[in-house]
Amino acid sequence: MTGPIPGAGDRAISKEGIAAIGFGLTVLMMAVSGGLLMQTGDDLSEGGPIVTASAEPIDASNSPDGQWVRITHESGQTLDVSNLTLNVSVPDHRKRATLTGLPTDGIEQSDYEGNHVFTLGPAGVDGVARADSDDTWAAAETIAVRIEDGRVDLVPGETVRVTIHHTGEQQRVFRERVDVVDS
Repeated sequence: MTGPIPGAGDRAISKEGIAAIGFGLTVLMMAVSGGLLMQTGDDLSEGGPIVTASAEPIDASNSPDGQWVRITHESGQTLDVSNLTLNVSVPDHRKRATLTGLPTDGIEQSDYEGNHVFTLGPAGVDGVARADSDDTWAAAETIAVRIEDGRVDLVPGETVRVTIHHTGEQQRVFRERVDVVDS
């Protein structure tokens, strides 16, 4: 016996009904995801300082202006430089160093860990990293350190990775690959 199933009637779901169910599930998933993201956003504002900064290309020359790593604070919170560590990595030369103890009169070997890449003494530090600054890093101010050309001779086309961490909050506040350019 083949024929209609008794009592089945018109219970099938139309194409429009399936589309409506799909749309409803999509809206529901978006609402749940949005709620989760809103909770995460609240946590971010309590996670530590927020800073927008940029690094200018590094001049590869061995002149007095050459091989300086300069990071400029563009906007965001003012930070006490004594709470910052500066990590510089030069992958093409397999060297990296972490500078601590800011602000300073000059870079000493005891001020950093890793390979010796910075110019030692007062010629290796400038901007708000110097002790004669106001000890804070605010908008429009620059942190500058010099990579010693006798230790690492940068060549145009290479990159230097720069990261700044806030030690008090254990948070990275800046990270960028900086291009080395011809002067």
